[in-house]
Amino acid sequence: MKLLTPISIGNVQLKNRIMFPPMTTGYEEPDGSIGEKSLQFYKRIAQGGTGYIVLGDVAPVRTVTPTPKLFTDSQIPSFAALTEALHEYGAKVAAQLFYPEYNVPEINGLIAKARSMQTPDEKARATQAAYARMHYDMQHFSTEATKEQLQQIKDDMKACAVRCAKAGFDAIEIHGDRLLGSFSSALLNHRSDEYGGTLQNRARFSVELIHELKTAVPELIIEYKLPVITVNEDGTLRGKGGLTAEEAPEFARMLQDAGVDFIQVAQANHTGDLSDTIPPRKSVPYCWTLPIATLVKRAVNIPVATVGWVVTPERGEEILNEDKADVIGYGRPLLADPDLPLKAANGDNVLICTGCNKACVGGLLSRKPISCIRHLTNKTQG
Repeated sequence: MKLLTPISIGNVQLKNRIMFPPMTTGYEEPDGSIGEKSLQFYKRIAQGGTGYIVLGDVAPVRTVTPTPKLFTDSQIPSFAALTEALHEYGAKVAAQLFYPEYNVPEINGLIAKARSMQTPDEKARATQAAYARMHYDMQHFSTEATKEQLQQIKDDMKACAVRCAKAGFDAIEIHGDRLLGSFSSALLNHRSDEYGGTLQNRARFSVELIHELKTAVPELIIEYKLPVITVNEDGTLRGKGGLTAEEAPEFARMLQDAGVDFIQVAQANHTGDLSDTIPPRKSVPYCWTLPIATLVKRAVNIPVATVGWVVTPERGEEILNEDKADVIGYGRPLLADPDLPLKAANGDNVLICTGCNKACVGGLLSRKPISCIRHLTNKTQG
């Protein structure tokens, strides 16, 4: 199977073309470090034979966002333990760097102030005000951020990338959604300076960040998660923070020219609705972002990954043989069956993800770590 053949990306060779894309898991420690639960979660994916694993949503600053965080050198050993464990199974590992869509220092200050309030009523009002400001920022920060703030964000991202290199990561994936997606989006970016307006201007922040990361960590390959706003059957838009299908190929060429080694084409989000990027079954067709990934692949000379409801090894094989993508991202399917790569190699049947979203998206919404209803059911029955 082509799905199981190696592929070279920059100076790194993946043992196969199966990717575990970035996911919010809820397994990290309170400070964002990698603890035993997170380590075992990703180790299980590597044991099943996945060639490329992306640790999702690694924040370069201390935030209220419940994700991994790598903002101080003291956290490096926990991340190094993760990369070492996954390398033992032949997997290559990326850290997805993301910066929230809001003014982190301001929000942190507001939340700290709320926690210092003496009475429950005062604390509740202050907390509500902090989160109201955060919600406002998520729609407007890309437009209102100063150039000094943008440079500080790039500096924070560079510092985190250097820590990732010290921790043994093979790659950095730039989270092109979130803040960068806001900048690239004509729906959210209303700036009138060189960072707003034309597509080239809306790409400027991403391009500048790529240049600075290439200088800071030249030994790591750079992947970019390119978010695309798709259109539902009723004509409404799915997602806000990203590119239109028409803009995606040109934006991808800009990324390639800036030095990106690998592009993952994915669904745009930024609406706060997890069902946009992790849709329940029947709300989108199988492989719903593949047509745009194929357009991007035709526009660039670097490998392109497709993600978005590719469920079986057989379908991934078809996509590769039809030359519509170079790498296949299996997210929920690997939650349902982490042995999917090994089973594909042996010709065994895999457990198929049903797209129910009960324990993956449902888990996150109920503030529990991500899981799969199949395994929870098996535990109950066993």
